[in-house]
Amino acid sequence: MKKILIVDDDDTIREVLSYAVTQFGHKAYKASNGAEAIDILKANPEIEIVVLDLKMPVMTGQEICPLIKNMRPDVEIIISSGFVDEPVLRELTDNGIKYILRKPYPLPVLEEIINNHSSRQGM
Repeated sequence: MKKILIVDDDDTIREVLSYAVTQFGHKAYKASNGAEAIDILKANPEIEIVVLDLKMPVMTGQEICPLIKNMRPDVEIIISSGFVDEPVLRELTDNGIKYILRKPYPLPVLEEIINNHSSRQGM
């Protein structure tokens, strides 16, 4: 079972993704903005994956990505956003983000990415 943090300011999307992650057999943590996500990551070192929206109040996904990478380089970040233009896409991939899902996307795609992620316990 993987530990996954869902970060999205939209309550419905956050709840749907959290429910889906638990149905995939994993544990979900939830944050409604980047600042809250940082606090949750600090308090829960077992989190392995962050599913991150880009457009959020308080702190955007773009702002939080380098903070997560510096704080927890072992954490896989999956971008889940409806707004990804080419310069942002380039910046994210240049900073090591491998997975960028454009909303709406089928949940089995997210499940496949999560299931193919090598957990720290399995390494």
